[in-house]
Amino acid sequence: MSYQTALEAAGAEVHAFDYFGDYQGTWVAKVTYKGETGWIEGSYGSCSGCDAFEAEFGYSYDDEDKDYQERLKLFGESYLTVVVPQEQQVATLERQTSDGSYWAGEYQEILEYVKNNG
Repeated sequence: MSYQTALEAAGAEVHAFDYFGDYQGTWVAKVTYKGETGWIEGSYGSCSGCDAFEAEFGYSYDDEDKDYQERLKLFGESYLTVVVPQEQQVATLERQTSDGSYWAGEYQEILEYVKNNG
């Protein structure tokens, strides 16, 4: 299971999804949710201290648990509160790529992905 599966369990149609970074980084997804199409993003990591999915469900989760699907749905919904339109997502990423920060290179990769999947 994954963040994408959680988004789908929450009722989102996922059009594009990818991870950026190594052991930790950013994931982005283009979704349609409640009639809105746009982008959402979140962070991921390699341990339960830096990865929300792993913290919630553990490394070896049991998707046969009777409450698993409901927990998965609620987890996915927590990321779907704001769906950012394509133009706004591109503008935000363009600002982030030019700010000279350590993460500017990762934002550039994400920007290209968003533009190619818009």
